Amino acid sequence: MNIMKKFWSLFATVLMVACSVALTSCHGQSDEDEEVVPEGVLRLFADKTTITANGEDLVTFRVMLGSQDVSDQRTMQLTRNGKLGNYGVNTFSTTIAGEYEFYAEYYYDGTRYYSDNRVTITALPTSSDGEEKGYVHQILGFQFTSIGCTACPFLASTLKQVQAEYPNRLNVVSFHQDFNYPDEMTHPMTEFYYNQIRRTGVSGLPQFNANLIIDKDYITVSAKDQVVEILDRVEENYPASCGVSIESEWDAASREVTVRSKITSNTPSKYRYQIFLVEDNFVSYQYGVEGTEAANYKHNNVVRVVSTNDSCYGAHFNEGMNMQVGVEAVATNTLEIPRGYNVDNMRIVVAAFSSFDGGGSFVVNNSAQCPVGGSVDYIVK
Repeated sequence: MNIMKKFWSLFATVLMVACSVALTSCHGQSDEDEEVVPEGVLRLFADKTTITANGEDLVTFRVMLGSQDVSDQRTMQLTRNGKLGNYGVNTFSTTIAGEYEFYAEYYYDGTRYYSDNRVTITALPTSSDGEEKGYVHQILGFQFTSIGCTACPFLASTLKQVQAEYPNRLNVVSFHQDFNYPDEMTHPMTEFYYNQIRRTGVSGLPQFNANLIIDKDYITVSAKDQVVEILDRVEENYPASCGVSIESEWDAASREVTVRSKITSNTPSKYRYQIFLVEDNFVSYQYGVEGTEAANYKHNNVVRVVSTNDSCYGAHFNEGMNMQVGVEAVATNTLEIPRGYNVDNMRIVVAAFSSFDGGGSFVVNNSAQCPVGGSVDYIVK
């Protein structure tokens, strides 16, 4: 009898140990438990290695210097397929299917560390039943200028040439600011947008930026070949995943224009949108221009009205919900045009913004333009 009691006691003990091991195996262990990073070694971890290329699915990286988590430090940079990213950014999403190889760099106390490993993220194409279309990519150029800037007419001339040579490839919004002299065309949103590119260390006028991509590779001064190279770079690295069309109605009595901004997406992504009302052929003095032309200089693309004045990225589109692939959504806004602006010379520019970091920041995905009171349909390849 005692032998049987001892047997069952021993069996119960073994069973408890086995269950404990099984539970440990089922629950798994964190990366920190599995691998201790040696002091002085930089190592990169990812919370997942497969995402959907919809601009919303996000991978979050953890960067460890020994036992110290430096993932969001200001001197940490991730390199994606050989290109350095922005400081302190440890997330990634994309609308471009493919494989992306990452490693990390971190500068601390006079020493630059490089991760001793690389992580490959696979972005899978989206799948849905909606119809996808090849929308023409109309890049939005942000022109920063001033009447007091003697070099600014060079950029204006360059943008005119590019638009003439590459139809439907570049829409432009021009933000004026006081520079040496007061500029009557300055808009309250000028500093908001200019401060975005200033984050890259860029300063001075003129400046051109494509799609509000906050990276020096997408900013230049005025050289035509550099502007065209930037447009090529945008199409390669930030392709359009949606199309934009516009309908508008102008009420002269109230000086109000009703704008219906329409977006149809090839991916189930979230979008934001901004409406710019711009004026062409506004005559004002311009330094840097010789003779009588200086006093009669015609300024184009001058931003007069912006639909959302508290965010560079505009307002949420489709009530902030993910779009259905191939299904059009519409946002309606009524904007007042102050007296003194020549409506006959004004255009509506609508920009659709999407995010590549899970909503932390946005870039222009595509844009469209039409006269005030006019309309424009989607442009498809």
